[in-house]
Amino acid sequence: MSFTQAELEKKLAELIDSHHVPGAQLAVLDGDEITEVTAGVLSIRTGSPVTTDALFLPGSIGKLYTATLVLMLVDEGLIDLERPVKTYLPDFEVRDEHARDTVTVRDLLRHASGFDGDVFIDTGRGDDALPRYMKEIVDLPQICEPGKIWSYSNSGFSILGRLVEVVADTVFETALRDRLLGPLGLKHSVVFPEDAIPHPLSVGHEADPENPDALRVSDPWGLYRSCGPMGASLVASAGDVLRFALLHLDGGVAADGTRLLSADIVAAAQEPQIRLVDDTVLGEAWGLGWILDHFGDVQVIGHDGNSLGQNAFMRVAPEQRFGFCLQTNVESALSMYRELAGWLFQERLGVEPRQDPERLASTVVPDPGRYAGTYQRSGLVFDIAAAADGSLVASIKASHAAAEMQNLPPMEELPLVPVAVDDSFLLKLPIADSELLAVFFNPDDGSAAPSYLHFGGRAHKRVG
Repeated sequence: MSFTQAELEKKLAELIDSHHVPGAQLAVLDGDEITEVTAGVLSIRTGSPVTTDALFLPGSIGKLYTATLVLMLVDEGLIDLERPVKTYLPDFEVRDEHARDTVTVRDLLRHASGFDGDVFIDTGRGDDALPRYMKEIVDLPQICEPGKIWSYSNSGFSILGRLVEVVADTVFETALRDRLLGPLGLKHSVVFPEDAIPHPLSVGHEADPENPDALRVSDPWGLYRSCGPMGASLVASAGDVLRFALLHLDGGVAADGTRLLSADIVAAAQEPQIRLVDDTVLGEAWGLGWILDHFGDVQVIGHDGNSLGQNAFMRVAPEQRFGFCLQTNVESALSMYRELAGWLFQERLGVEPRQDPERLASTVVPDPGRYAGTYQRSGLVFDIAAAADGSLVASIKASHAAAEMQNLPPMEELPLVPVAVDDSFLLKLPIADSELLAVFFNPDDGSAAPSYLHFGGRAHKRVG
């Protein structure tokens, strides 16, 4: 049975109240109908109510738009997924020469490049933002050889954005407008802050350092232009995000009947390309841009997005033609998403997202030396140590640009809670509203000492 607008409005209002979220948009797809509802305010500073036509920052959901642009060029015969990126970008350089010469377009789309992933650099507001970004990442470190493991890479998608620019002979934002937003008739989707000014607009919210129990408006509002293909360019309503997703549910055909993608490439994008280390939060595998998962026996595709003080989620079941997009203006709304997804999918399809593994009764770790050490990636270091009571704790230092803009609180001696999955622990960060799974693993030998720590979608290499 379909949800009524009143039911959805009531549920969303209850959720923002119980999860302390200033405002949210929810769009629900059921068959051919999209129902849009709102709750709360766009800004605690102004008190302006959220409306269905308001624009939020979908964050990394925008990576699906970047992936779609690349797939369009594949359809046109201008890009081959199996060819090295350097084929199209002769000036492309990273620290590891083998990776530079062998990383394929497919590797970037499935987050299997092995590049260290979160490099946020301000290269200006001009049309040369991405070319300048490419020059800044020539020393981008490698955490493993290409194709070996899945590790979420923001930098990989800025590289893909530059690929779109070179192959399509345009700037990224123009390609986004002309090839997707315009043809799909997305009236509540823009690509620059100045384009958003005529629209009702959400601002982000973060914990107030002077009063951690309260929120304040995030400053700055968004990320740099060089981060556009990572998802920073897109500013959109939840309803428009679902209207974009319909392109992939309808086999590449827009609402007006125009074919934008071949049915074959749409199907390929939803086929597993690589398995994830942790299947509890995001999903079980990655496609060509898409998170791939199952809720019970129902196939689900989607993507999440984090921006500065905003958090968005989108999941759809292609076969059942059911799903939703939730956009919030708080930096962490994972627990709200999980409750909402569980309610929607249970009520409509009788299935729920998988839950975190069960906690063990004791926090004592039999062999803490197996895990103790330093694990790092660009801009982030995990120090794992044994506590006096035999448990494990994590101290985290973040130095990348996005972390600095978020004014992160100290993250010292955070408890790692053992669960009923080998080498796995629950870890909650001070800025998060929900625990995430930390997984220690060795891709070469599962029984050997871990060589990586996987957390928050990223692999951190053991260096000490």
